[in-house]
Amino acid sequence: MNRYYSSFEELTEAASDYLKDIGRGKQTISIYLWIWNRIKVYMDCKELRNFSSQTVAAYLSEAYGDKTISDLTHHQKHCYRCALCLAQFAETGKMIEVINRRPAAVLDGEVGELIRQYIEYKKSVRICEKTTKSYFWYLYCFQQYLHRSGITSIKVLSPITIVNYLTTHLPDAAGAKHLALSIIRNFLSYLFGLGKTAKDLFFVIPRDNYKKQAKLPSVYTRAEITTILDSIDRSTLMGKRDYALVLLAVRLGLRASDISGLEFSHLLWSQNIISFKQRKTTEVLRLPLPADVGEALIDYIRYSRPSSKSPFVFLEKLFPHPPIDAKRVSKIATQAILQSGIKVGERKHGSHALRHTMASMLLESQVSIPVISSILGHANIQTSMCYLRIDIQTLRQCALEVPSLPEEFYTQNKGAFYE
Repeated sequence: MNRYYSSFEELTEAASDYLKDIGRGKQTISIYLWIWNRIKVYMDCKELRNFSSQTVAAYLSEAYGDKTISDLTHHQKHCYRCALCLAQFAETGKMIEVINRRPAAVLDGEVGELIRQYIEYKKSVRICEKTTKSYFWYLYCFQQYLHRSGITSIKVLSPITIVNYLTTHLPDAAGAKHLALSIIRNFLSYLFGLGKTAKDLFFVIPRDNYKKQAKLPSVYTRAEITTILDSIDRSTLMGKRDYALVLLAVRLGLRASDISGLEFSHLLWSQNIISFKQRKTTEVLRLPLPADVGEALIDYIRYSRPSSKSPFVFLEKLFPHPPIDAKRVSKIATQAILQSGIKVGERKHGSHALRHTMASMLLESQVSIPVISSILGHANIQTSMCYLRIDIQTLRQCALEVPSLPEEFYTQNKGAFYE
């Protein structure tokens, strides 16, 4: 171990403190620690007690083989960089600092303080973190405009100032514009309720005619799905894994996040059931395990899965064999679709398209929407209604015949319009 640190844990603790000091967030530091822990696992496997730059070099060689930096994925490059940062810190006590080209968004002054209070209020009514970030960003942009306009007090805020901002600074995208209008409208109503404005400027914000309409889901035919599955080479280790992944998406309609998070405890072999808590909705989903899916999983687990005590079913090929993440699952599905040779056209070609395809096949088999919604694990049945627009056969049954017109219609005005 480096002469300044008596253990690997002491080194990583000092390195994480350094990251805090240079302004890295908790989530970023947790990612660094996760990557550094993989080095610790490698050292334990190789029975290495002393950490050095040579240890990092050996670990990177074991993890990524002969790949050049340009051949690595974005995630692998980040892991590579974090490992080198730890080696650099052990030798110099410093790491390369990334230049932040975007200035930090800061809520300041009277307006900023009111925005901060409003966001805390919205948090108290349990809006999610993603929505909180949207509130922060759009109100921060509003604050910046007020500061540039010389307005530092909310009391001098006038309708004309608000209208000028809405005219020149709203996003172009219809959905983003609708969200910005809604956030500013609710913020102004909140200020009036606190007595911060003499008038309720809520009514200054115009109502837009935005209607959220989901795009048509991308689906594939049964023949295309057969071609995709047949194109996967199941004689290889990776082919066995990829086939099982794609089959879970096609036959059970699982999301990429649920496939990546699949654990052995979720597979109830004696009951032929797969049961797990969904990552997106946190609702428990129980589905029958079809024979072909079970056989594909067994084929992968017995003959392809790396030897590991990990509770997760699907693991990466390279040491230390972490669980496959959701993005990797989607990428595997994309490769299977594109390499099959079918004509994709403008359709999506990820794992979610395979999920949509499963729903489409159920519709073709006259399965009701409530049943499809429960199979897909939708929290709201309305989410499943979009699939009705791709059920072409049923839509044809709803088509009305166009009544024929009397012959006099065509001969009116001596048939001048139809010559």
